[in-house]
Amino acid sequence: MLTQPRNSLRLLFVAVAMTFLFWWPLYGGAGFIGGDLYPYFFPQKAFLADALKGGNYPLWNDLSGFGYPVLGESQTGAAYPFHLLFYWFFNLNTAYNAEHLLHYIICFVATSLFARRLGLTEAGAVFTALVFTYGWFPPRACLEWAILSGAWLPVSLWCVESFLQTRWWRYAIGLSGALGMQLLAGHYHLAFITQLLVATYGCCRLWIEQRQKQNGTCPVNGHCGKRAALGLVLAGIAGICLAGIQVVPTWELKQRSTRVITSDEYDPAYGHMPPLYSSQLIAPWCWYSPQSIDEENIVRDVAEFVAPWHWFGPNHDLDEAIRACRPGALNAGTNKVEAHVYCGMVPIAMAFFAVIIWLRGFAGRTKLPLSREEGKRINITVQQEPCAPYLMIDATTVYWLVAGALGLVYATGWLLPIGLSLPGFSFFRGPGRYGIVTTLAIALMAGKSFSHFRMQRSPPFLRILVFVVVFCSTCGDLWLVSRMVKYTYITSTPAIAFRDASEVRKRLLAEPRLSRLLAPGPNVCNLLGVSCVPWYLGIAPAEYVDPAFAMPPREKPLPNGKPTGCSPELRRWLSQAGVTHVLNFEPLDETAWQVDLIWKGVDPFLNRVWGRAEPIYLYRFRASETEGGASLFPGRAYVGTESIPIAAESERQFGRGTRRVVVEGNRQGRQSLVLTELAYPGWTVTRDGDPVIEKPHGLFRAVDCPAEGGSYLWTYRPLSFLYGAAISSVTLFVLASIAHLRFWHPALIDHLLRHR
Repeated sequence: MLTQPRNSLRLLFVAVAMTFLFWWPLYGGAGFIGGDLYPYFFPQKAFLADALKGGNYPLWNDLSGFGYPVLGESQTGAAYPFHLLFYWFFNLNTAYNAEHLLHYIICFVATSLFARRLGLTEAGAVFTALVFTYGWFPPRACLEWAILSGAWLPVSLWCVESFLQTRWWRYAIGLSGALGMQLLAGHYHLAFITQLLVATYGCCRLWIEQRQKQNGTCPVNGHCGKRAALGLVLAGIAGICLAGIQVVPTWELKQRSTRVITSDEYDPAYGHMPPLYSSQLIAPWCWYSPQSIDEENIVRDVAEFVAPWHWFGPNHDLDEAIRACRPGALNAGTNKVEAHVYCGMVPIAMAFFAVIIWLRGFAGRTKLPLSREEGKRINITVQQEPCAPYLMIDATTVYWLVAGALGLVYATGWLLPIGLSLPGFSFFRGPGRYGIVTTLAIALMAGKSFSHFRMQRSPPFLRILVFVVVFCSTCGDLWLVSRMVKYTYITSTPAIAFRDASEVRKRLLAEPRLSRLLAPGPNVCNLLGVSCVPWYLGIAPAEYVDPAFAMPPREKPLPNGKPTGCSPELRRWLSQAGVTHVLNFEPLDETAWQVDLIWKGVDPFLNRVWGRAEPIYLYRFRASETEGGASLFPGRAYVGTESIPIAAESERQFGRGTRRVVVEGNRQGRQSLVLTELAYPGWTVTRDGDPVIEKPHGLFRAVDCPAEGGSYLWTYRPLSFLYGAAISSVTLFVLASIAHLRFWHPALIDHLLRHR
């Protein structure tokens, strides 16, 4: 452990320096582009930031498709403390960069602390942190959740090991906090893997401790193993309850999502690692292409010098090469990022060396009695030294070898049929993500080998020289791979900085009614602050993939710049879905679409996001003629089968999750008022302050509207949010109370435990 402030500052300095080495442009205001950043993560964070800066806490996102529960879909991370802090105070790009860098620092420091708890030397622990943090995460920069959730994995393991070595309650409470923070970050797959590791590693450590007590070599003079096991179980349950505000709404959405209904949109095997591709661990030059690196700077030159094996990389498309690895592979899609598990050539060699040393030591152990009592019975004096913490890495080597091997096998998808029958495994896709366990196991073995060398009787100068060479070589190796296996690029002037300058955004926000846009790609135009179709969600309501509600296919663009047509079925669907505008890359047939061109040009924001130099076209659907001859602009709420005049509808003055629709009178007969928002549990509606009963209307909800009209107010206040918030609040209060009593009144708790 770090026992001196100087050591702590040194570790923190190395952690910050590593973020600068790998991501130095982000410190100067640069930003990522590519992958899922603009189609998925930035739209969610922009929605959250706009709501927070407007003084609202959002529960319903009405911008993607026909809306979805913010906490239910989870990856917005609307209850994650760091999100609430950074996106409230900073602009989007600054907040995103700050969180990205901060979690790399957390992961590096926590991995080093965990390795030190296992007994590795300071240099070995730092090397372990380097291999794990910068081996698995940088290629996944296109997936925001990777580092945000993954950073809490080593924190949780460090809390487990620290609690079992010291029996201090602070580490059990810390474990609850780490597990809760990981769940609040919003991506449950890595949280599930972390919980598996915590559970299995805790059992392994307790078994090791029991064996040590039988041998009289256990260094722990604390509570018995049963009480420690109970403490870990309660800490794990408290961690889940601490994130109840996020978990309960997600559980509600899960019950009615695409994850529980058979759909082509969800394939649990997607993201597996073809078995042949596992050779990337020992032969990266067979897969990675140095021609794919788009950076030319001194760091690349140094990296290629210290990791020369990458000079021989092939000039091919890595995704195509992976798809060609058919022997033993699953019949499912994958990509180079999901299937990535490389962690450096030197660490692999060092891990192999550590296993050889461990096997030789295991085979050469003397057959002494297991306890002093047995030795006395046969008149043999048994000299047994207390088991110091630095031997814990030796005691847990079998666990890490088995866990790493199982993680690699599961990453191939071979065990998926078994996993789909077990609780939790069937809810997630991307078996390649279990490679994070393999990476951690290799990192620990490599750090163990380095620690073994450092403890040898060799000149200090030689030890320092070896450390510098090995550390720098691994840094260069991992830096090169992070630039060869990626979907994101760093641009000095991020496109998100031009969001407010978007001409399309200005025109849509200036419309008299709320707009809904048919856009070229999913979710990107949510950044304009308007509702868009089609949608793209991680956990989507089942209605979104129901063929009965699917949007009819669009006609393909015609050659030679001819206007693109529109089928009557598509036009009818768009009208009933409340779509008011169309944004397109090519001109439209205005007669077939019944639209008018309102703007054409190069948008400062959208053209940068899409990487286009050609102009884009913005159209508005034409007004229709009602029976009374009044002209009506189509909107997101309508009365009857045809649009009937509705007064200005607004939700901005009430905040997200609230909609007001005013219907004018002077109509004949009672008709249905349809609001084109997804019919989801938690919505209530009143007419002039009196509750009104809703009725289903396809994807949407409808209410009876009398001839005299009225003011209708829809409000989204789900019970799942209230229950989850209550669970989180009670758990936080209990943990804070225990921490307070344990710190300020330790004798009281000890007395209660002894009395019991």
